[in-house]
Amino acid sequence: MSSDLNSIRTRFITLIIIGLLLAPLAGLVISQLFGLISPEEMHRTRTLVILAIFVGIVTVWAYTYFSKYFSPLPHSPSRETLTGDLPDRQQRQLARFGRDYWSFFLLYALATPPLFFLAIEKSIANELGQFLQLMLLQLSVVALVGLPTYQLALDQIGKLAGHLSLRTIQVSLKSKIMLLGGFVPLLSYTLLMNYYWQQNGSLTADHMAIWLTLVCITGIITLLSVRSVAQALEPVQELIKRSGASLHAELAGLKPQSTDEIGLMTQTLSRLFRRLCEKESHMRAVVETAATPVIVIDNNGFIDTFNPAAEKLFGYLMLEIQQRPISWILPSMHTAGNKLHPAESEFETSGSRRDGAHIQLSVRTSSMHVGGKQFFTCLITDITRHKAMEDRLRATESRYRELVETSHDMIWTMDTGGRFTYLNRACTSIYGYAPADMLQHRLYEYRSPEHPPVDMEAIEKLCQGEDTVQFETVHIDSENKPHFLGFSARSHKDAAGNVTRISGTARDITEQKAFQQQLSYNAEHDPLTGLFNRHYFQEELERTVARVARNGCDCALFYIDLDQFKYINDTLGHAAGDRLLVDIAALLSSHVREGDLLARFGGDEFTLLLYNINKQDVLTAADNFRTLCDDYRYTAEDKNFNITCSIGVVMIDNVVTTAEDVLSHADLACNRAKQHGRNRATLYDPADLGKADMAADMNWAARVREMLEHDRFLLVYQPIVATADGTVKDYEVLVRMVCDDGQIILPGGFMPAAERFGLIHSMDRWIVRHAIEQLGKLHDSGNKANFSINLSGHAFEDDALLPLIREWLDTARLDPSRVTFEITETAAIENLSAAEDFITALKDIGCQFALDDFGSGFSSFAYLKHLPVDKLKIDGAFVKGMAHSSVDQAMVESMNQVAHALGKVTVAECVENEETLLLLKEMGIDLVQGHFLGRPGEVLISGIRLGQPATAIAQTH
Repeated sequence: MSSDLNSIRTRFITLIIIGLLLAPLAGLVISQLFGLISPEEMHRTRTLVILAIFVGIVTVWAYTYFSKYFSPLPHSPSRETLTGDLPDRQQRQLARFGRDYWSFFLLYALATPPLFFLAIEKSIANELGQFLQLMLLQLSVVALVGLPTYQLALDQIGKLAGHLSLRTIQVSLKSKIMLLGGFVPLLSYTLLMNYYWQQNGSLTADHMAIWLTLVCITGIITLLSVRSVAQALEPVQELIKRSGASLHAELAGLKPQSTDEIGLMTQTLSRLFRRLCEKESHMRAVVETAATPVIVIDNNGFIDTFNPAAEKLFGYLMLEIQQRPISWILPSMHTAGNKLHPAESEFETSGSRRDGAHIQLSVRTSSMHVGGKQFFTCLITDITRHKAMEDRLRATESRYRELVETSHDMIWTMDTGGRFTYLNRACTSIYGYAPADMLQHRLYEYRSPEHPPVDMEAIEKLCQGEDTVQFETVHIDSENKPHFLGFSARSHKDAAGNVTRISGTARDITEQKAFQQQLSYNAEHDPLTGLFNRHYFQEELERTVARVARNGCDCALFYIDLDQFKYINDTLGHAAGDRLLVDIAALLSSHVREGDLLARFGGDEFTLLLYNINKQDVLTAADNFRTLCDDYRYTAEDKNFNITCSIGVVMIDNVVTTAEDVLSHADLACNRAKQHGRNRATLYDPADLGKADMAADMNWAARVREMLEHDRFLLVYQPIVATADGTVKDYEVLVRMVCDDGQIILPGGFMPAAERFGLIHSMDRWIVRHAIEQLGKLHDSGNKANFSINLSGHAFEDDALLPLIREWLDTARLDPSRVTFEITETAAIENLSAAEDFITALKDIGCQFALDDFGSGFSSFAYLKHLPVDKLKIDGAFVKGMAHSSVDQAMVESMNQVAHALGKVTVAECVENEETLLLLKEMGIDLVQGHFLGRPGEVLISGIRLGQPATAIAQTH
């Protein structure tokens, strides 16, 4: 930029100097040609010296003077500085350039004649005519010589205007036309007339007339040209006079006043500014209607533009905030050295509203230059809600991350190749590795080689499109120890349905598996002897009977009953009896064929299932087992006891149809062996069915069927009382058989026959149905009593019982929590898995559950924590002896403490005296029942106060 200005200045001054040097030279030469100066006068040394000195002085003066026109400009090299308006000094200098330029040439014209006369030593007064002619000629020549350089100098000023803006017109087009169209011809005519006058010595009237005519014609043409140009420029001049031509809308209204270049240029400018005006209006509308707040600030940090969206956001109007510092609303956008320097093009900051509220904002800035000034456009986004959501999201993520990291379950994600991409810290407790050590390792790398690759199959299923998969596998930890793991996995898909990743959880179920295996073992085995238990034996017997019926092979069943067990158990105690059972079980097991099934069927009863044996060999085998027991001597307390057994033998062939028949026949044969003196083996004979004892059992079974068919069983109710306040909380429902003569038979008289002949399920259903119906009637009459109903040990095997209970409760419109079901601890432990499922199902219905005769199997106390019972009924054998036995007291107190620790309610039955009641109350037993508090009866007893008589409540029949 500086080199361009220097070039313009050099050419500008050079043109002026050339003009000033040519003017005197041309003037003297023409004066000589016109005869006003002789050659001798011209070539005198004195004349040349004086004129040369004068020309030199004027030239140096002009050079110095016109150089000042550019004196501030070359020292401002940046284009940014030079694109604004000229300083006032330069504006004034350029405005008077014409006057200054012609002043130097006028000085030449006026000074040259006197200096010439001075040099030739002539008197001006004596040669006044020659002097005036010489001066007039010099003026004409100077004007003609100065015009070309003047025009060229104006061109250089015009080039300067291309770099710097002008506030006013320096030289108008009209003045240029006047000079070229009028003044130049006039001077030319004048010179010609002057030359003619000098050559001929006179001018005629005709010559003067011609000169005047040419002058008039030239003037008229020049004025008309000036008028035409003025008309073409009239629209532009009008706008310039009115507004300085600063508004696009006004410039867009220009209308051409001529058809020449100026008219076309005016029309083109009008269209151009119209488009600029439309674009400006469009941009203004975009800014004004934009939903995004827009703020424009200058380089000093003052607000220039503030659109309506910004007004709405900050609460300020445009007129209120304009020319205010941006720090009013965006404190972080500070200025340094009166120049704004945004830290970055996009950032987040806090803003201040007019009401003083603080808002979170996202600011995007961009720089622009307008009119040589720098501005910054700020696009504002209110992210207050977004930030609040981010904070909530971070808090939620933190909570979930904490939950995930502290979870006892292993939480993981993996890619579709089965490689772990995330694991929480729980993996360390399972595998012994840190999460980082397992990343990018495949799941199957940890699988135990001894187990099937179920994990690989599961991953393949998920990758093929299945949503969820659950599987169990065995993995090896860092110490090469196996762990049973339960996995739950889920696939995640993209919009196209392609699986992108897999996530899930894993839990170490090693202890659970071990417990399940133990439960499964316990469900099938007797806890004392380790033999198979009654439940498993009955299932295997049913399968054997069905297999024999299909294939026709022969099998046999031994029903073995120890003859002296009751004597030893009662004389030496339960521990001695248990030890005897263990010894006999070991003795029998050591002589059982491989593949045959030995089980403990009851207290001192064993059953042996023999496969593929004929009738001839079966009695021999039975007698061998009898001999084993007969030869065995049991030693206790330094005494030897002879142990014998009675064995009932029954063949299983295709004549037998059910397992119940096989067992009943074996039982009958065993009874016949006992009747014939014990210590013998007896083969079942169908003729035995006619014998008196068997007939008695069958008679009881027939009476049970009759009672069931005619609803002749009787329900009685014994109150269960709270020790805390003496109020009745429940009633235990008991069943009685009423004979034709009015005799009341307790369950012990008919229940064994019902169990032996397959009527026990019908008994359970009859008792439960009638108890629920009776309780429903009581509730309808306003008595909100609670019933506790006894179930047999075979209730677990009745698949129809649970649906019937649900149906009966719905029919009676009873709250299920008003009903508690009881079953003995011994029955529950014998079939622990089925008991757990049955109790859970009852609780799902809403009923409560009590474990009856608790403590009779105290060796299996650990099972209690796995049974979801609500109440424990302590075995009456311990309660009865509390008043006189510190051991029984300790047992009851221990059972109460353990039960309470497990969150269960304790019930003590068989409370027969006040002393026992006081002991139970002191121990913290929750509920009590017994004859001392109320005997079972057909009517409900209430109003009990511990130690006082009870009041009967009439029932609704």
